Amino acid sequence: MRWILLSLMALTSACWGEDEEPPGELVGSFQTLGLMVEQSCGAAVPAPDPIDLKFDLRSESNGRAYWRLWGGAMFAGLEKNDTYTFQTSQSWMVIEPDRFRGYVGCSVTQRDVFTFEVSVPEVEPGLDAGVEDDAGVEDDAGVDGDAGAEDEVWIDPTLVLITGSQTTEIVPLSGADCTPAVAVLGGPFLSLPCRVEYVLSGTGIASE
Repeated sequence: MRWILLSLMALTSACWGEDEEPPGELVGSFQTLGLMVEQSCGAAVPAPDPIDLKFDLRSESNGRAYWRLWGGAMFAGLEKNDTYTFQTSQSWMVIEPDRFRGYVGCSVTQRDVFTFEVSVPEVEPGLDAGVEDDAGVEDDAGVDGDAGAEDEVWIDPTLVLITGSQTTEIVPLSGADCTPAVAVLGGPFLSLPCRVEYVLSGTGIASE
């Protein structure tokens, strides 16, 4: 009987190659720490605690969003009101069928959901904490030379907060027999269906 172990993101697939121009506008680069709050899958899903993620978020005006792990693949999702959601789903075989024993095999579906909420600090006029402007050079009268132009505001990325979650759910397919895959019978799963969840928090960082 052959067991298949997998990492949390082993089944996600790239939406864009590394040599292609990324779509959308860069929202920011972020680093988050993930703390595990649930692990009912057992050894079948090697899940370190904590996890450290560095990634870019990008978005388009139509609500399409993109998430790229540094040094990894890019995934497409949705953005609404500064909340970014990315989902992947794929089915895979845990135990192969055995027609001689009349065993139908065990196949499961893995669903991964990543959610991020970005909070950008409000910049009040006249404050200089972590904010720069390029409005122009002040003239002799104490008035900016480009008074009619909009200020280009730079916000310290470490002031941008990000929170979220990562969940992985593994559910047997209809008609599958996953009883032998459970730990009490020698399998790698603590239970099925099962779930792994992290809570994420972090800040913006300088772009790669």
